[in-house]
Formats: sequence, C-alpha cells, structure tokens
Amino acid sequence: MYRPEVAAYKCRCAEFILAITPPLPNLPHRDPSICGVPSLVIPRKDAQCVFSMRAERDRKPIRLTLKDGKVERWFLYRCPRCDLAVAYDTADKDAAYTYTLESALLKMDVD
Repeated sequence: MYRPEVAAYKCRCAEFILAITPPLPNLPHRDPSICGVPSLVIPRKDAQCVFSMRAERDRKPIRLTLKDGKVERWFLYRCPRCDLAVAYDTADKDAAYTYTLESALLKMDVD
C-alpha cells in the first residue's frame, strides 16, 4: 500500500505549525523577484497536496507594493505562541494558494 510522506514543521519558537504531504522542499517556489520574499507555494485545490496548518490568520491584510508597482494584499498566518508570520494568502476567501515564508518554518523529526 502506498503511504505518502507526511512532513511536520515547527516555528522557530518550537511551536508545531504545519503537517503536509508532500514535504515543503518538493513544492514550487514563488519567484522572489515578484514579492521580494522567498516563499513556497502550497496549492489548496490539489488532491496530491494535503496539509493542516496550526497558525492564526490575520483578519485584515497588509498591503505590499511589488517591484512592478502593483499592490498585493497579504493575509498573514502567525504562530499562536510567538506571533511570528509563517505564511500568507493573497485572497480574502477561497485562495488557490497559501504561501509559506521559506525561513520561518523548521522541519520536525516525526517517528
């Protein structure tokens, strides 16, 4: 029987944040030249990618001006323990993708 690899990730403060299949290094990168921040793309509507995130989503977005002059709204996900931003969405509802901030999460060893 095939069992996909489930990877677990924690915040820098050691709080459990994310369980996902496939592991983050297997996901595509969002081009940092677009938004200036290295991010990994989690597709929300892909049956091959299943995840559970234990982070609190901000109710109000922050507005970022991208390098091309366009404005993008980010709804940040924050660690419930230390309030570090660990991920973001760019849509109010039904976002197609969630982006994890590449340096915010650390892989956990799971037995």
